[in-house]
Amino acid sequence: SFTPEQLAAEIRKHLPGFRIRYQVDPARQAIADSWPRHMNDEAARAEWGWQAEYDLPAMVKDMLEQIELKLHKS
Repeated sequence: SFTPEQLAAEIRKHLPGFRIRYQVDPARQAIADSWPRHMNDEAARAEWGWQAEYDLPAMVKDMLEQIELKLHKS
């Protein structure tokens, strides 16, 4: 998991001028606050050999590449 500030900092590594503004929606935040803080994936790792493919840097890199591709298709 990551915060909006951590996401913005990672995006800035690729787009130095990136700025973020957001406002927390209390109703949606209450829903998110009711979710578990962490997911325990030990059983999936042990039984299925599952492992995460993306960490925050890999996710941001892929996200920006996909946005770029979509922009060039238009």
